[in-house]
Amino acid sequence: MYLVIRRIMALCLLTVVSTLYSQNTNNGSLEFGALVAGDEALYYGGYGKYNIPLSQNKHHFTLGFSMVAYFDFKGESEPEAYLKNDIDMRLIPTANIGYSLNFKRIQLNFEVPIGLSMAITKGTLVNEKIGFERDFYNQEIFFNYGLSFSPKYKLNRSNSIGLYSFLPLIEDKTQSGYQIGIEWTKTFANRANRSAGN
Repeated sequence: MYLVIRRIMALCLLTVVSTLYSQNTNNGSLEFGALVAGDEALYYGGYGKYNIPLSQNKHHFTLGFSMVAYFDFKGESEPEAYLKNDIDMRLIPTANIGYSLNFKRIQLNFEVPIGLSMAITKGTLVNEKIGFERDFYNQEIFFNYGLSFSPKYKLNRSNSIGLYSFLPLIEDKTQSGYQIGIEWTKTFANRANRSAGN
């Protein structure tokens, strides 16, 4: 009798898991994009993000993890000195809490990215007045958060293109500013969804 009950429970569990798998409509996705950023100067870069849906509702909350990197290769100058051959870089890792509105081919994503802004500057410091050159390196780390809006157009079940925008709600002394760009999204749909789409 105990063996029969165990087999029935195992069969029920397998049925539930199979049903949930076949009804899975929201799946994880990976985004890549190119962007421009900055306040005082324009920076150029890119980003990657992994998104996880938190429910199977048509409109649902999401959790994402992203890394943004952008660069400025224009030398900086002060009254007495300037940098040459320099790279001014921002690395911004964040966790993103968001909400996704889904229509036929349009998806609207609203997010609050929370993370760090790492400002790294390296180059050669030159002071022609006193005649010296030396290697220069500086790194600053700041808390970073803001608002992000990303409308997307679904090309098919697995691919989307869209825009990406981020507005920081905190100012740091390295001017880690706004970001705007274009993105491509690859959704990892399960086998049942791909079959349903064919």
